[in-house]
Amino acid sequence: MTYRQLGSLVPHRSSRLFSKGRLIGSLVLLALVGITVWRIRAEEHSGKPKTDAPLVVATAAVRQATVPIELRATGEVVSRHSVSVMPQVSGLLQSVGFHEGQMVARGQLLFRIDPAPFQAALASARSAWNLDESIVRRDSALLPHGYIAPEAYETAVATAQQAKAALRQARINLSYTVIRAPIAGLTGAISVRSGNLVSSSMTTPLVTINQMAPILVEFNLPQSDLETVLHYRDQGPVGIEVSREGGGQVLGSGPLVFIDNTVNSQTGTVLYRARLPNHPLRLWPGQYVGVRVVLSVQKNALVVPQTAVQDGQKGYFVYEVVNGRAVIVPVTVAHEAGGLAVIRTGLPLGATVVTEVPETLRNNMRVMPRNRLPVVPKRRLT
Repeated sequence: MTYRQLGSLVPHRSSRLFSKGRLIGSLVLLALVGITVWRIRAEEHSGKPKTDAPLVVATAAVRQATVPIELRATGEVVSRHSVSVMPQVSGLLQSVGFHEGQMVARGQLLFRIDPAPFQAALASARSAWNLDESIVRRDSALLPHGYIAPEAYETAVATAQQAKAALRQARINLSYTVIRAPIAGLTGAISVRSGNLVSSSMTTPLVTINQMAPILVEFNLPQSDLETVLHYRDQGPVGIEVSREGGGQVLGSGPLVFIDNTVNSQTGTVLYRARLPNHPLRLWPGQYVGVRVVLSVQKNALVVPQTAVQDGQKGYFVYEVVNGRAVIVPVTVAHEAGGLAVIRTGLPLGATVVTEVPETLRNNMRVMPRNRLPVVPKRRLT
C-alpha cells in the first residue's frame, strides 16, 4: 500500500484537535446557560425584588396645621416652702400630736416636751423679779431723803431689769415645750418618738414639712433659648405643662414664675421655675418630670412627620417623591412639636415626602408609595 493510500485511512491530526475544541466550547456554553437559568430561578424563589423594581416606601403629604412653639426639658419638683422642725429647748419628748405622712394645718400641735422643769424655772424667775421690784420701790422712796446712796439705787434697778429679762426668757422656754406647725403642708418621717430626750443642739430635725400646694417645678434650658423665652414672656404669660418623665400622663400646668439672673458657667444653662396648683396631689418634691414650655401657637404652618426629616452633612433634607423617584431636597426646619417638623423653606404645600426612610434608599431611586400598591383580586372558591 502506498503512502498516499495510508494517509487517506488515518484522520489528520489538526482535524482531530478542531473537533475536540468544538466539543469543549459547547460544554462551556451549556454550563454558562445552566448557571444563568439557575440564578434566575433562585431569585424568583427567594422573593427578592428585581433590580429595576421600585422600592416600596411610606409617604405623606406636606400639609398645614396649627402647632405650638415649644421647648422641652427635664425638671424636678421642689416644695415652694419647706420647714425642718427642730427643738428649741432640751427635755423629755412627752407626746407627738400627728401621724407621719399626715397633712397638717398651720398652727397644729406637733410635739409636746415635758413642761414641768420649765414651769418651775418660770416660777423661780417670777419670784426673783418680784423681789427685785420691791427693792427698787423701797429704794426709790429712801433715795430722796438720802438714806441710801444713788449707786445702790442704780444697782437695784439694774438687778430688777435682769430679773425681768430672766422672767421673759423663762416664759419663752416654756412656750417652746409646745411645738406647732409653722406652715400647712405634708409631714415626712418622724425622727424621734415620744419618751426620748431631745436637745436644742440636735442636727436632725424632728420632722420636715413640705408645702405641697402650690408647688414648684425647676428645670434648665440652654442659654441659647433665653432670648426666645424672654421675647415671648414680654408678649404674655408663658405656660408650662408637666408630664411624667419620658412622656405620658399630664400631671399639671401653670405659669412660668422665675428666670434666674445668672447663666450656669459649668453647664451653659439657665434655671427656670414654674408654679403649679397641684390639685389633686400628683407632684411630689424630688420627683423628675417632663417639662413642656409652650411659648406660642403657630397657625397654618407647613408640617411633615418628624421621621421624614434627615440630618445630613450639609443640613436637614427630605426625600420628595417626584415622578415616581425619591429626590433629595434640602429643607429648613423651624422647630419640632408633637412628632411634627415645621418646615420653613424647601417644600411646597401638597408635596409628597418619604416618612420612613429605608437604609437602601438613595437619591433619584424609583419608589412606590405603600398606599398605592396594586390590589391583587381574591380568588373565588369554586
